Amino acid sequence: MYSVKTLNKISAKGTALFGKGYSVGDGESNPNAILVRSAQVNTDAFSNDLLAVARAGAGVNNITLDKASAKGVCVFNTPGANANAVAELVFTTLGIALRNVHKALHWLGSLKNMEDKEISEAVEKNKSVFVGTELAGKTLGVIGLGKIGVLVANGAIGRGMNVVAYEPYPSISNILLLNNTVKVAQSMDEAIAAADALTVHVPFVPTTKDLLNENNLANFKGSYLLNFARNGVISEKGINAFLSKNNNNVYLTDFPGKADLANPQVISFPHLGASTEEAEENCATMAVEQLKDYLEFGTVQNSVNFPALESRPSANTKNRVVVINNDVPNMIALISKVFGDAGINISRFKNESNGKIGYNIIDVDSSVSQSLIESLRKIEQVIRVRVIEF
Repeated sequence: MYSVKTLNKISAKGTALFGKGYSVGDGESNPNAILVRSAQVNTDAFSNDLLAVARAGAGVNNITLDKASAKGVCVFNTPGANANAVAELVFTTLGIALRNVHKALHWLGSLKNMEDKEISEAVEKNKSVFVGTELAGKTLGVIGLGKIGVLVANGAIGRGMNVVAYEPYPSISNILLLNNTVKVAQSMDEAIAAADALTVHVPFVPTTKDLLNENNLANFKGSYLLNFARNGVISEKGINAFLSKNNNNVYLTDFPGKADLANPQVISFPHLGASTEEAEENCATMAVEQLKDYLEFGTVQNSVNFPALESRPSANTKNRVVVINNDVPNMIALISKVFGDAGINISRFKNESNGKIGYNIIDVDSSVSQSLIESLRKIEQVIRVRVIEF
């Protein structure tokens, strides 16, 4: 029986996939796994029984990744599961800004005490104040061509926009989905300079902190800057410099702060990017499937701190030993020697590394003694050892 602790409200469509053999709920006190959306997770606050944390979403800045890696806790996210929800919100909110919908709605609130005839006359008299502009014909700059960025770029083409996009580390699987009329820029500065509206879709990691800043945004001549990625990818100085250039410039963000709420040039939203029923179900389903594969088979997919490794046991496999180590030379030889010294034949050995963590799956067709497990744990640089019985 595996124990899974849920933090936040998780879609029932996802949690129903756990089925028999799992105890799931927010009351689990000593979990083997954690399923979370936006709540903070300090992996050191849980016992050594914790094996994995799955984030039902893309960003994992709410999880202590370094602490998790040090304890051999695998952290998953669900890239792409909420991509359509975010992409749709980009165009909804950009449309609001271009057509001055937010200003018009605020003004309409002032008419609530009028009679119908007065309202009609006021609307006809003042509607010209809210004249906007259309998406079609404008140039959208897209920074980041992951699953969300590609959907945004393609969606803009479908709306009659021109698109100039930039991605420093292109994924072939994503680029193949990109509309062939999207211009892929050779530099981020090129995309920024060409854009009437600029949207960023990159994960928040150390290399993307302040990715857009006062220096490169000085080349942005457009009027609309959008952040539906994460706080921190656009610097505060960059945002302030952009807004101060022109009183008509607008910053649209899904991550509001105190200064944003007080600034009439900022249109803020309460982190609505993935807040659709469909996205929540997709994220929960993917997270649960990844957790089950890891707990039951030791396979790793969409981990942010462990290397990917897919392996299904054969019909003769009796035990699967998972060894997690710091990625240093000679670990495979040392691990193999322990099995050889114990007289145990390895039927399959698979290993992957990501430069920090080495992940090993060793299948055997015989029993595994506790002394063998202890010998593996005594190897210097080994972080964790666990056995999965079939």
